[in-house]
Amino acid sequence: MFTDWLEVAATATADVPIYCEGLGCRPVGLAELTKLVADHFVGNETVLKMGGYVKALITIRNSLPTSKQTRSGDLGELIATEYVDAMTPYRVPLKKLRWKSDRQMPMHGNDVIAVDVKANPVRVLKGESKSGKYVGKAVVEQASEGLDAHGGRPNPSTLAFITKRLYEDGRDKDARVFEKLQLDGALTAKNVEQLVCPTSITNTP
Repeated sequence: MFTDWLEVAATATADVPIYCEGLGCRPVGLAELTKLVADHFVGNETVLKMGGYVKALITIRNSLPTSKQTRSGDLGELIATEYVDAMTPYRVPLKKLRWKSDRQMPMHGNDVIAVDVKANPVRVLKGESKSGKYVGKAVVEQASEGLDAHGGRPNPSTLAFITKRLYEDGRDKDARVFEKLQLDGALTAKNVEQLVCPTSITNTP
């Protein structure tokens, strides 16, 4: 996604990387997004159990929002998640769009929570995704203010949600990391990094 579809803009800096669609690269991007959407909203393992993409088509389609606002928001969150996994030392533990109870509603809680388990103590990234046809200064400032909630730390409900899903998936080792992060004093502000990921989306297919 960040090599064959998107490219770093000339105005980017080390602290503010900016990616733009490469000239003539939209077919590559759409092909990549087709696979990523199915994985983020349904899951590749589930698709395989259903017999492949053709047989899983109805389930995939019924998992995707139809309203432009929700589609834009979900796509922005998907891109933010992929960015964190591909371009930072942090890893997102699960693709939480799979657990949407209503495809037309946004997910509650923090948009992106990721951990760097190689750090000692464990470091956590708390991310806020914003998307739209135009994402201006006011939107970015609003996202930054949202990141300051809970003392700048992750929403406890989001940590609990991740913990439960990981245990359900049999990923006990990963789940225990998030279980410990919920303990009093386990996560100090200096071990939390914040990320605002604005995505300007036009001509969304």
